[in-house]
Amino acid sequence: MYIKRVFVRNFRNLKEVDVRFDSGLTCVVGENNSGKSNFLTALRLALDTNYSNYNRQLTKEDFTTGIDITNPEQVLVAVQFADFDSTKDPAKIKEHAFAQLCGIENDTAQICYRFRPKQNVRQAIENGEKKSTELIIEDYEWELVGGFAHDSSGKIKDLPFIDWKDDFSNGSIKANSLTAFRMVFLPAIRDVDEDLKRVSVSPLQKIFGLQEITEARRTQLVAKVKKVNDEMILEPEIVKLKQDIDSGFNQTVGSVFSMNVSLGMANPTFEGLARSLKMLLSGSGLNEADVGRNGLGINNALYISMLLKYFEKRLEKPDIAGELLLVEEPEAHLHPQLQKIIFGKLLDKKCQIIATTHSTHIASRSDLGKIIVFSPNTSSQTIARIPKENSKLSSDEVDDLQRYLDATKSVLLFAKRIVLVEGMSEVFLIPKLVKKIMSIDLEELGISVIPIHGVHFDCYMKLFGSHAIQRKCLVLTDGDLKPSDAKEIIDDDWPDGHKFVTVDDLKKLENDFVIVKNCKTTFERAITLHGNLKMFSLAAVELGAPNIGKLLLQYSKKPKLQDEELKEAKTKVLNTAKRFGKARFAQISSKYIQDAAELPKYIKDGIDWVVK
Repeated sequence: MYIKRVFVRNFRNLKEVDVRFDSGLTCVVGENNSGKSNFLTALRLALDTNYSNYNRQLTKEDFTTGIDITNPEQVLVAVQFADFDSTKDPAKIKEHAFAQLCGIENDTAQICYRFRPKQNVRQAIENGEKKSTELIIEDYEWELVGGFAHDSSGKIKDLPFIDWKDDFSNGSIKANSLTAFRMVFLPAIRDVDEDLKRVSVSPLQKIFGLQEITEARRTQLVAKVKKVNDEMILEPEIVKLKQDIDSGFNQTVGSVFSMNVSLGMANPTFEGLARSLKMLLSGSGLNEADVGRNGLGINNALYISMLLKYFEKRLEKPDIAGELLLVEEPEAHLHPQLQKIIFGKLLDKKCQIIATTHSTHIASRSDLGKIIVFSPNTSSQTIARIPKENSKLSSDEVDDLQRYLDATKSVLLFAKRIVLVEGMSEVFLIPKLVKKIMSIDLEELGISVIPIHGVHFDCYMKLFGSHAIQRKCLVLTDGDLKPSDAKEIIDDDWPDGHKFVTVDDLKKLENDFVIVKNCKTTFERAITLHGNLKMFSLAAVELGAPNIGKLLLQYSKKPKLQDEELKEAKTKVLNTAKRFGKARFAQISSKYIQDAAELPKYIKDGIDWVVK
């Protein structure tokens, strides 16, 4: 059994979020304040049996900004489950009971958290005894309900159309009825060192508690502890210590309040034995050391691994109706390589996991169909999109993106706005030219310049739009869209030569969130303007082309260039870039950005649009 759909309405910046899930691991990405943590909190409101009633009682600040609670409103968190065991397998008895508690179809169950006007308030409004425009937060209460929603006539309503007056078929249910569905939440700021030591939350105790230990075996283990305990308290050092504490206590409180003090190594019960267990680690210079000697990263990895093992062993039990691990920032304190390793292990587990992350290393390993992108709209309300579902991508384009979504280009899932370029030459020069000439710091504005190392912009452009990720994306490209290392080959497959994507093809994909700006030639020629010749001159000299550097410097000192002179300068810059490598030439040129003074119009226009 797993969660297949979550619908949230009116909770904080989640005005209306409706997302679908598959089993296994889902990765939620987005910038800060995009609603990721609020989404996990919403899930806890509906499903977490450890979440207190106090936390479930919301305040008016928990309603989405702009909602007037003096008029009847509701916060709704609906969670749908799928893939129930369809047989009468005794091992799935709790799963069947859960489905019966909140089932709406043969293979779907639904449980909802609601925060709405109390029943007596609703009744008073309906009877005209209370005005529906004078409610206060004390008129609201929370409830958990199961089954499908219906209006007063009995008509079944889908989640986006549920009104605060509508009821659910199975009515109210108690939070403790959900104990068969296990949820564990790991917050972003977590003290795993302390949690590993605390008996009440330690995964060590959880795993130990799942072991099937017979009563006879428990008695044997307790007897061994008791024997050691009895022997230890007779040792002279322990006897002397007991006498010193006993006499000191009696001298302090007097004979009226005196008590006999005893010492022991452990509580001689099975529960005491379990609580006495602690982890000692060896390796990397440690020998049976307490976990507190480890760094935070290793202890985070240890904690997550033990939780996964707990979930794995728990699935073998007959009293299980599903389990969910919510993790905020699994990358916390982890080295990038360890991030990939840990996330790979999360991908392999059978339990359902929802992880929020800011790590490009983790996002790059995620299946594109299991990534949910959260973005704030102009009203700071969350828009949730699954790129694979909402972007109108073909299956080949999805595969293409999946391969190219490495740790560098996965930044496009996190940036507030995006500038897509062909290669590293643009990455080295465009941000610095824009800052120097336009006084715009793209980094401070959260705008990322991302190279796709090619000209296949079309599949990337489809990721952005009202139907997909609602973030501005600017494409800056050359006029011919022909890769610099491509050659025209005429053969049986392409008798007329290979046809490359054109700028006109890309412009057909433009919408409110993505546009294309292009030059008429190559990037190197386009930025070779009179005001930039000194910059390129200094770069050429440093790279070992003094004659070209001298020529460009002479041209830079002229008040105006003739067309033929500018054309020659463009050719010299392009040839120098090809000779030393375009990315290398751009990198060295950026060193002398203070001597740049011009920016091509297509770049200016594009930047003006993306920062607006």
